Amino acid sequence: MQHKDKTIHLTPLLPLFTYAFLIFSDYIGAMQLTDSRDTYLTFVILQLLAFVLPTIFFCKARGENYIFRLKLRLFGLEKDVFLIFAVLVMITAVTAVELLLRNFGISDGLYAHSVYTIYGRTLPETGANIYDTLYTMVVFAILPAITEEFLFRSVLYTEYEHLGAPAAILLTALVYSILDMSAVAFIPSIVGGILLGFSVYITQSALAPLCIHIVYNLYSLFFEEYIWAFIAKPENEIFFVFVLVTALLFCTVMMLSQAERVIYDKGIRGEKLPDYLDSKTGKRPRAAKGVAAAVFSPAYLGCFVLFILKVIGII
Repeated sequence: MQHKDKTIHLTPLLPLFTYAFLIFSDYIGAMQLTDSRDTYLTFVILQLLAFVLPTIFFCKARGENYIFRLKLRLFGLEKDVFLIFAVLVMITAVTAVELLLRNFGISDGLYAHSVYTIYGRTLPETGANIYDTLYTMVVFAILPAITEEFLFRSVLYTEYEHLGAPAAILLTALVYSILDMSAVAFIPSIVGGILLGFSVYITQSALAPLCIHIVYNLYSLFFEEYIWAFIAKPENEIFFVFVLVTALLFCTVMMLSQAERVIYDKGIRGEKLPDYLDSKTGKRPRAAKGVAAAVFSPAYLGCFVLFILKVIGII
């Protein structure tokens, strides 16, 4: 248990470094270039420095065989239907939460900000030709999904996995929710993080949430504006809420049904999902105690301290 306790306390140092680096980059004028392409390239480099390099160093420090624990494996085609409904649940659930926040006066609709805002900063738009569109897709949809899922649903999920799947999903979702450095985006991000973590557990592949994340980012980039434009008309809101709730319930039932089918098929093949039994006692770990220890570790709390200081404008 001593090794696991060390893991709980040391693991949050990875996202803490990432958040500190992203905040620090604001003070060196890294995103103040006037040419949009130069700014995009700078942002790509920033993501690599903030997410990829520290994660690689962390994996290297954990040992040569650590990479084989990170669930970087392909998932079978039989899980595709589950992923389709998981994407639809993520779109409808996040939209429902955003709409609920707006109706409570907490937000005027998250789409009020530019789609070119990411990690608390706004990038200029590129042109309208095919090359600029592809460039935008890479910078705002594909690369963020790769870097974020590698950190959160591959490495962090693996590190917290010994506490059980619910604990791993919750702990990664909580720390993931502060990535945008926005109080308004906090709750929708938790919802998204839980769904992404759930997909890791069902498929046992970090590539599954990666696919879901990319599709969701593309939706946000190219289609979400039309949804919010439709909602903005008062005469459309009641109809939209009815359709949204119906779609959310249907897609959730179908997603869970497909998840059950995946688990059943594993049982037929003699495979099992991890039961996370303690190797010494043969009992399930005390997840609540482990979650509390992880959340109240200095590094984990440090992530939220940075988040609070950023939101209230101190840093």
